[in-house]
Amino acid sequence: MDEIINIFKAFILGLKEGVTDLINWKKPPREKPELPEGYAEEDDSFSKYFANAAWRLWTVTEVTAQVTVVLILLIIIREGIGEFRYIPSESMVPTMQVGDKLFVEKISKHFRRKYNRGDIIVFYPPKEATDDKDELYYDPFSIFARLTGLPFLPQPEAYIKRVVGIPGDKIRVRKNQGVFINGERLYEPYHHSSVEFLPEYDTREIEIPEGFYYVLGDNRNFSFDSHYWGLLPKSRIIGRAAFIIYRPLDEKPELRPAIIDPSLEP
Repeated sequence: MDEIINIFKAFILGLKEGVTDLINWKKPPREKPELPEGYAEEDDSFSKYFANAAWRLWTVTEVTAQVTVVLILLIIIREGIGEFRYIPSESMVPTMQVGDKLFVEKISKHFRRKYNRGDIIVFYPPKEATDDKDELYYDPFSIFARLTGLPFLPQPEAYIKRVVGIPGDKIRVRKNQGVFINGERLYEPYHHSSVEFLPEYDTREIEIPEGFYYVLGDNRNFSFDSHYWGLLPKSRIIGRAAFIIYRPLDEKPELRPAIIDPSLEP
């Protein structure tokens, strides 16, 4: 029981040492305990680090400190600079293909007041898009999972769409005509389905309040977006899609039955 308590204390000390290492990265390394009996200085076997109580406690402290440094740096980079995301659906075709890997930058999120019309953003869907059930949990474990983005931890679903309406806009989507902003039609060269919208896209005019956005997918007729569930709160936005990292080049040639035109024979 005493050793369990000591290990817990070593874990807490490791958390503290990890933070200290980040603040004062020039500080000397932590001293190792005396060599356990039967081990030489150059011996680096795994068993050495658990040979006695002193080495077990030192090992727990050291590993915890190093993991703490890595996690803090990961959170700083992920929340302050950006993260990587995969495209899971066809809602942004042809701009982005299913399976594309993109970099989502978050620098602008911290330094500018709002996103611009045309920005492609990644966000957590509002509860209106998930049957009024908010899938963004705020318990310590869920927050830690989102901050680190570790793949073995459960992550909430994220959407990717294009900002079409910004705060202050009066927006309406007219069937077979297009998107109208403040009475003017929006030219969208990236649009996949020209101006032929599904019937559901014939919406009433709404004015977008401060702190909200109207987002649509480029593959307009196959996108679950604002015309279904309404406005997107700015607080749900993860970041702006900056650029695609790569697009898998997996298309290969294939043999098909030949259709030969006899008139072209030599």
